[in-house]
Amino acid sequence: MSDTKTAEKKPSQANLLHPDNREHSHSVCWNCEKKIGDEDVCPSCVRVQPFGPERDYYSILGLPARLTLDPRLLVAAYHEKSRTFHPDHHVEDSEKEQTIALGNASLVNLAFRTLRDPFLRAHYFIGHVKGEPARPNRKAVLSSSDLMEIMDLKEERDALLASQGPAVAEQRLRAVIDPIEQEIYHSFEEIDALVDGSEDGREKLSKALATLSERLEKRAYLQNLLKEIREAS
Repeated sequence: MSDTKTAEKKPSQANLLHPDNREHSHSVCWNCEKKIGDEDVCPSCVRVQPFGPERDYYSILGLPARLTLDPRLLVAAYHEKSRTFHPDHHVEDSEKEQTIALGNASLVNLAFRTLRDPFLRAHYFIGHVKGEPARPNRKAVLSSSDLMEIMDLKEERDALLASQGPAVAEQRLRAVIDPIEQEIYHSFEEIDALVDGSEDGREKLSKALATLSERLEKRAYLQNLLKEIREAS
């Protein structure tokens, strides 16, 4: 009976991706010891609070967990959080509060750098939807067919470098990378719509995320080939 009730109360993945609907952990203020939620600043004693381990990059900046983000809202959220935690605003506070503010400021910067870049954001979003840790350290994994294609492109790149120079070799790689990046961009709104959809769309969402992940990994390898050209030039 208890298991059934638990299952009924479990929020859907779509709900978890909305900041207003996420389940907030409840903790105690380190200073006044009053019970608080995920507030950045204790409402009782007005002391900054450390980000809990469950705080992901989206919730740190107070943004909805989406692939498509308005750059203006992202920048505005970043500036607001930066003002709250910037070390210059806490020079007269206790050593502990300065340490908390500095740690939070670092995470705010990391969250902003991740969500500002559409490809880093997409990598992070995939892990977020899958329920991975709030601050994952993910490594790229390439399928065997894509790996063979990358190896062939690497050989072709090296031949072009030797015969026609870096500009031609880079142009050849860009001809492969650019369409992949366009496919990645075009998938953002589709996946966001699936996240907002019903439970019936779970299978479609899973497939769309798998396709997006494959494209991201392939792009990452191709970007490395491109980087090697520029470093050697």
